[in-house]
Amino acid sequence: MSENTLSDNISNKLARIELLDIVRGLAIIGVVIYHFMFDLRLLEFINLDVTVDPAWVFFARTLAGTFLALVGFGLVFSHHNGMRWKSFWKRFVIICIAAIAISVATFFVFPNMFVYFGILHAIAIFSIIALPFLRAPIWVIVATMIFILSLPFFFSSAIFNEKLFSIIGLWQAPPYTADLVPFFPTFGFTLLGVLIARLVIKFNIVTRLAAITPNGGFFNMLKKAGQWSLIIYLVHQPIMLAILYPIASFVKPGELSQPQAFYGACFSNCLQTNGSTVNCVSYCQCSLEKVEEGDLWETINSPILTNEQN
Repeated sequence: MSENTLSDNISNKLARIELLDIVRGLAIIGVVIYHFMFDLRLLEFINLDVTVDPAWVFFARTLAGTFLALVGFGLVFSHHNGMRWKSFWKRFVIICIAAIAISVATFFVFPNMFVYFGILHAIAIFSIIALPFLRAPIWVIVATMIFILSLPFFFSSAIFNEKLFSIIGLWQAPPYTADLVPFFPTFGFTLLGVLIARLVIKFNIVTRLAAITPNGGFFNMLKKAGQWSLIIYLVHQPIMLAILYPIASFVKPGELSQPQAFYGACFSNCLQTNGSTVNCVSYCQCSLEKVEEGDLWETINSPILTNEQN
């Protein structure tokens, strides 16, 4: 079999790997679940803050890492036999437009924590930065990936706490935003996707992956979700908020758990500025006790405070 025939055969099989759509489908469903929990906390239906809870933070980072690894997969699969620039730039422009739409929408809805460099922004930029690694030696990919993934564990600086530099990722305390996917360490996951895809093609494992074709209603649903993941990502939050906001206005869930809501808000704000879980637990428990001892709920809920109240 000639080299060109082998390459064409690989291209055909890569196009039929349904497992990638299933993984992407699982990831986008995970995103919907995470944002649903975020919305419930935002509207005070629940007291759990998914932005600081360790299990939910790990869940969110796993989802982001999965999407970024799939970006690396896709780049290798699409361009292993030469760059298809027209296809690449078309996809890049679509992702950029979607990223800008997310930034604009969150700026008006959540101005204090709008998304200025979220997952879509990262996918667009990382797609360009990853291009040299599509042809680089395997050892270069491995070395760069390890460096990017590990550097935040050994180095950080307060200068990266500022929003302007926070996209680099080497902060000491992250800025307040609904979604931030910095270069360190998350670009390492894109390189991981590039590495695995390169190895899959190098050792001709493509046929085995293409042979994995789960069927049934559940898997077909996952495949569709994976194929429409960008659209789902863009529309799921407006739909959920459009449903939850009227319900929250009617039942006023926050009034039912004022102490818990106070503690949750205190803890979240404390972590943003202090960064120590132990200190924030102690501080917020003490604050809640003082508020309840002095019956200061009316004061706290007042939009304007006198000097004495302050």
